[in-house]
Amino acid sequence: MMSDGVGLSIGATRLAAVAVGRAAVTRTSVLTRFPHRPPEVGVPSENPNLNERGLILTDFVDRVGDPVGIVAADGSMHQADGVLADALRALLLTLTGGRRPAEPVAVSYPAHWPQAAVEGLRSALAAVPEFSDPGPVTLVSDATAALTALRDDPGVPTRGVIALCDFGGSGTSVTLVDADAGYAPLAPTVRHTDLSGDLVDQALLTHVINDLSAAGSIDLSGTSAIGSLTALRGQCRGAKERLSTESVTSLMADVPGHRGEVRLTRNELDDAIRQPVADFAGVLQDTLQRNGVRELAVVASVGGGARIPIITTTLSERFRVPVITNGQPELTAAIGGGVTAVRGTVEDGQTAMAAAASSAAAATAMAPELAAPADEVAPSGKFGALAWSDANDVPDVAQADPYDYDPPADPDDLRPQIDFQRDPQDDERAARSLPWYRRPQVAMAAGVLVVLIALAAALMFVLRSGDTPPAPASTTAPPPPTTSAAEPPPSAPQAPPPETGTQEPPPVTETVTAPPPEPQPTTPPPSEPPPTSPPPPTTEPPPPTTTAPPPSSAPPPPTIPTLPYETIPGLPFVPNPIQPPQPAP
Repeated sequence: MMSDGVGLSIGATRLAAVAVGRAAVTRTSVLTRFPHRPPEVGVPSENPNLNERGLILTDFVDRVGDPVGIVAADGSMHQADGVLADALRALLLTLTGGRRPAEPVAVSYPAHWPQAAVEGLRSALAAVPEFSDPGPVTLVSDATAALTALRDDPGVPTRGVIALCDFGGSGTSVTLVDADAGYAPLAPTVRHTDLSGDLVDQALLTHVINDLSAAGSIDLSGTSAIGSLTALRGQCRGAKERLSTESVTSLMADVPGHRGEVRLTRNELDDAIRQPVADFAGVLQDTLQRNGVRELAVVASVGGGARIPIITTTLSERFRVPVITNGQPELTAAIGGGVTAVRGTVEDGQTAMAAAASSAAAATAMAPELAAPADEVAPSGKFGALAWSDANDVPDVAQADPYDYDPPADPDDLRPQIDFQRDPQDDERAARSLPWYRRPQVAMAAGVLVVLIALAAALMFVLRSGDTPPAPASTTAPPPPTTSAAEPPPSAPQAPPPETGTQEPPPVTETVTAPPPEPQPTTPPPSEPPPTSPPPPTTEPPPPTTTAPPPSSAPPPPTIPTLPYETIPGLPFVPNPIQPPQPAP
């Protein structure tokens, strides 16, 4: 016959041990060592064995894996790994009544721990006989252990992303798991320290002090108020837990200047922690966005803070998904550790696994079969509220499951299914194939083709601009300039151009100077220009400013410039018929 497993969970402020289906015990994370007897875990208000003075060690959970030891009050040095191992051993012996457990044992560690802390804990537990005989103890993260317990009771979805939120005494951890991938984590656990049990206690204490100060009935200026405030904080912790299930409660305030009851309501608690809870919802939203999660399947809440109603309502309203937990959220990790220890000793295919799962589901109604202190178990056989607290005066909390959950008809069904309504259009869109023009391959090919065409056009433009042929010569003479003339040759005298002629005069850029022509009749002989010759220039250059010498009786023959000189491109040279031909030299 298979036995039930034992699970232990580690918290910065609380340590818990559960014998699945039978009993559970919790202690504050404080260890007291004695020179003549084994150490004890917890504080005197919860552990009656702390009846003499010893060496008290605190704040060792967050120091696991640190090579620097903890300095005690007497100046001695202690390694945090060994201190935690002694605390877990003392807690285990308290659960089993001082006997070595015959059941398999598993220890769940905080999911945000680095690997060095996990290996340090493993080495420290290997030196403890209760955790090393007959074999090494099973180590599992509290996120994995809590999800294991939630899969059995009340059940989680088998598809989608689950956000597991662990509300602990020193902070809140967020772990995203993918149900489609066997509940594997999507990313490392995120630790948020601005929402914790200690901070909620402090916020409620501040609220009470402000109310008493407004009434002018307290005096906190003296050193005697330190002990009174410590006791009042414990009262606020108990009131916080009671307000998880009640709408009104009261606490006893014994501070300088006032002694009496203080009435608190759930609305006052909600107002005191509303902003930290809203900030945590924003942290969870940022975590989802960083990991590319667009839609959650469910939010799973564990830890003592999961009992506070405003946390559940804020997460449900913010993310529009169910928020699930079990009847004892502060024991979820320890229950999951015990189930993990049992399943690790059973071969696949054996039907005893179902019995272990059913015993885990019944962990919220455990019967105290083992010897345990009377203050650990409620008279009804069920456990009282232990949310974020180390007080022993918290009244019993009636177990209630706010979610409508029907147990599976088959008792062997370890993970009852939870059906969530899905949008039918999502399935239609997934089944409908995309048209060819909307496929990413087509869009990519079109983009590559456009780029190649643009490159080819640019290349052709560059080649054509580099090989442009010269423009052909024009057959029409440009109009001659009317305000400037080129310098005449130094050897030829200047002469005015003829007034008429049948041949187009040479370009004005080359001026030919000649002696004055012979007297001509007042009326020039009529001559019609050929139809193809251009009209004569419309303006005449101004006459020379110097007076030409009188003609001699025998003037020399006129000088006609010889070739080469500028002509109209494309026309042969024709001598001016008015001038006589130049004699041969």
